[in-house]
Amino acid sequence: MNLTVCCYSCSGIGSALCERLLQEDENIHICLACRNMDKANATRDNLLSCFPHAHISTVKIDVGRLESVLHAAQEIKMRFHRLDYLFLNAGIMVNPRISFWAFLRGLFSSRVFQMLTTAEGLMTHQDRVNPDGLQEVFATN
Repeated sequence: MNLTVCCYSCSGIGSALCERLLQEDENIHICLACRNMDKANATRDNLLSCFPHAHISTVKIDVGRLESVLHAAQEIKMRFHRLDYLFLNAGIMVNPRISFWAFLRGLFSSRVFQMLTTAEGLMTHQDRVNPDGLQEVFATN
């Protein structure tokens, strides 16, 4: 039986991926690696209602924290002794903000039409440093 770990698969693409994997291979074991265990267990229950003979387990992980990733890797190694497939579905995007001052400067510049059609120069992103000293977007993605 192949072990497949799907990170952050409680909704969206990750959940659809798990459904598809179970449709294609009834002998697969899916391990839902999620930060929120309530959501992971709800997803597990939902998948089991559609695929009652499926092998599905859960592991807690926060991919934005190195300590959590190492702990989850150790747990997977101890519980399953193998890993056949790994789907890294987790990631974050910093919420963009509009710079009011850039908008005002752009209104009175020669690039006003480009700014209004593409939003070039208007959007700003602020990436934070996580507790491990890594940029949050880099560490999570």
